[in-house]
Amino acid sequence: MANPEHIPDMDALDNASVLLYRTGLAIAALSLIGASVTLVIAPEYAPLCWVAVTAGAGLSVANMHLYAKLIRWFIGAAAWTGVVLMLLAAQQQPAAERWIGFAGLGFVFVALSAFALKEQFCFRIPLLRAVPVFLACSLLPLVLEHGILAAPLLALAGVVLSVLAYQKTRMPLHFDIGDKSAYQT
Repeated sequence: MANPEHIPDMDALDNASVLLYRTGLAIAALSLIGASVTLVIAPEYAPLCWVAVTAGAGLSVANMHLYAKLIRWFIGAAAWTGVVLMLLAAQQQPAAERWIGFAGLGFVFVALSAFALKEQFCFRIPLLRAVPVFLACSLLPLVLEHGILAAPLLALAGVVLSVLAYQKTRMPLHFDIGDKSAYQT
């Protein structure tokens, strides 16, 4: 987590993990925008976008840097529960597949929302705090197969997260690591 006044000793793994975290955020953000477009133009391809959103969130979760281990655990548990549910959904009958898949997507949205709330301490990006609302409000229309109603909410969340991903590329890598001695073990 950002601690700009402290410059830690960074090794190759530190650099790689920060880059992977930021890449995951960018993938998830762009995939939300892609999902919003796909839901309007070709809804049958939306599952590909959900896979990309999930992959981006998973990449970020696997490489996040947070001092508080309880919050790290919560975000990770939400994302990986979403991944497992989405994998289970692929093995189910169509009716169950939808519900299990959207439950999984909901957990992935929780992880992305947590990232937005975590990052709002470092960035003053308009609507960053609203990302959880956009994502949560998009789930009901998705479940009810009204993708065209969910599309603007997903697009807003994707655009705001894209701005965040862009802003993070402008920061030195050590800002994401901060003071390693402050991490709970």
